[in-house]
Amino acid sequence: MTRQPRYRDAGSGSLGDINLSREQAKVLRLRRSRPSPHRSVSAMTGCVVVNFNAPELNVLADALADARSLRRLVRPYVTRDRWLERAVSRLPSVGKLYNSTFGRRRLRSSATLDLTTEAGVVPDILAAAAARMSWIPSHVRGSCVHRLHERVRRSISQAAVPHCINAGSVVAYPGFAERAFGAALGSAPRPLRVLSYPIAHHRFHLALRNEEALREPTFQGTWPPLSHFTGGYLGQLDREIELADIVVVGSKFVRRSFVEHGVPEGKVKVIPYGVDLGVFDRPSVTAAHRPFTIVFAGQIGQRKGISYLLEGYRRFAQGDTRLVLIGGIVGDGSALAAHRSCFEHVAHLTRPDLAARFSQADAFVFPTLLEGMPLVVIEAMACGLPVITTARGADEIVRDGVEGFIVPVRDPGAIADRLGLLYHDAALRRRMGEAARRRAREFSWSSFASRFISLLRP
Repeated sequence: MTRQPRYRDAGSGSLGDINLSREQAKVLRLRRSRPSPHRSVSAMTGCVVVNFNAPELNVLADALADARSLRRLVRPYVTRDRWLERAVSRLPSVGKLYNSTFGRRRLRSSATLDLTTEAGVVPDILAAAAARMSWIPSHVRGSCVHRLHERVRRSISQAAVPHCINAGSVVAYPGFAERAFGAALGSAPRPLRVLSYPIAHHRFHLALRNEEALREPTFQGTWPPLSHFTGGYLGQLDREIELADIVVVGSKFVRRSFVEHGVPEGKVKVIPYGVDLGVFDRPSVTAAHRPFTIVFAGQIGQRKGISYLLEGYRRFAQGDTRLVLIGGIVGDGSALAAHRSCFEHVAHLTRPDLAARFSQADAFVFPTLLEGMPLVVIEAMACGLPVITTARGADEIVRDGVEGFIVPVRDPGAIADRLGLLYHDAALRRRMGEAARRRAREFSWSSFASRFISLLRP
């Protein structure tokens, strides 16, 4: 039996001293090199946000900037409307690719941009390019992307260190937090350290992956490569959780996964994410001669329960129905070969295009095995779609029998049954879709940011 890590208050144990030893000299040098009499009060406080490209932390940084409480956002590439970016965006073919990838990396507030430090830009761009080279074998491509992301993590973590000295708080994304939290330990008073964790506990994730390899071996290649679960990286995540004063998650399911792995319940705070109603608040459009259209959106892999969706749809399928899978296929696609006749595939879409697809569908199915709080579920609901999903993160959003249906994980029969109910009952479909739109409006990004910021106040 694998021994699970024990978690304790980082301030009372020895872990802080171990992590700080490498950074302490740098912290002291930076303090001596900066003439403290000339530093403003605001420079001694504020929040440092260390992000990869998580939308919830971008939203938080914008809200902090608006409140004049952001000290620094440290993250990879973000578009700043520079002349080269404008030129690339206008190129016939490259421009389309840029606008659908890096061109979408925008921050709402110009004040946030002024306080943003970009790091790891080159490996970040190379990783995005490598991920789209479908001619490279999937295991090689996945390993290459993982190594490049490791370089991004190291660069961002290093760039964050000086900003964390004397900050009021440090909020970081998993894998990017250890050095930032370690540097924060050298400040007096010690900044509040908050880990924003977007998915279930990493050891729950690994156990689930191993279970699915036995249950659905054909779909094993649709998981991230095992190199993503190396002992060194898992250990780093353990240390980051232990160093954090607070771990913020998006759903009660995620909190349960942390508590099951030894994290004190009081340390884990649930703050649901939000939806961009400026893009996704649009009603579903009914067309008389359109097939009954079922949509899935997200990474097309087994973590999202894709084999159970395909089997559930196979059991339900009617002559006037269709299943549309939207998103990138994880792996080489061989696991889907036997099912290609039962679905249509649409690659990555911009958010407005995704909203348009949702508004032309009849139901959204997302039988995920593991989430944090799936934004795509709220986005589909905001477009008036009844939802069929699981309690693995979406239970924070969907109420069974009201906005859609909560089905057990790994249950294609339940998926087929609920699809049948929606297919045969247009009034039920309409009622659930209207309830879904109303429910989606309860999850705003402003509420998320407000609740998060309240945690950061002394």
